[in-house]
Amino acid sequence: MMKKLALSFVVLLSGCAVFDGGNVPNATLSPAENGVQKPTLSYSSTSFSGLATVDKSPEATQTIIENELISQLEESDYFNSIAKKDDTADITLDVKLTNTGDPAAMIPALITGLSLYTIPSWATDNFDLVATAKRKDGLEKEYVLADSTTIVQWLPMIVAFPFNNFSVVPDVRKNMYRKVLSDMKADGFFDYSASAGTQIK
Repeated sequence: MMKKLALSFVVLLSGCAVFDGGNVPNATLSPAENGVQKPTLSYSSTSFSGLATVDKSPEATQTIIENELISQLEESDYFNSIAKKDDTADITLDVKLTNTGDPAAMIPALITGLSLYTIPSWATDNFDLVATAKRKDGLEKEYVLADSTTIVQWLPMIVAFPFNNFSVVPDVRKNMYRKVLSDMKADGFFDYSASAGTQIK
């Protein structure tokens, strides 16, 4: 009996798929310049979320969002060191991420569940990112990005779930962070020698 219940749960859970909004193109990071001194980075991360109203996200969510940001900062290999709120750093990056959705989407989702996923429904999470980058020599820029993920709940989505599962959500956020880093590189933020205090270009 328990095995049947567990199997039913897996089937229903798989009766959904998550799709990215595709508003931010897939961002790839070019390698750091050889022989160039890497700057130090100070970051801050704050996330907000809500349906009818938007508030600061719970601590557990804040930690998840911050760790996603850190992973992309580290994987970029653009920085000599990365620290949280370090006044001595060459570059500071303040990141604010807001996650909103439509509370009305809860009603069709309930109907989908009651119909055992034979009646489809969907809900969209909107992600708005504002990242402010500042360099010690005065270079400053604000990057504003928006993307989304949509979860479709419907029994035929069992086929799509293995390829479009819940990992799509953090992947979308990480791609937004990579886009910010890519744009910062294009804007010359890393063409800087902290020891000399001047641009190298």
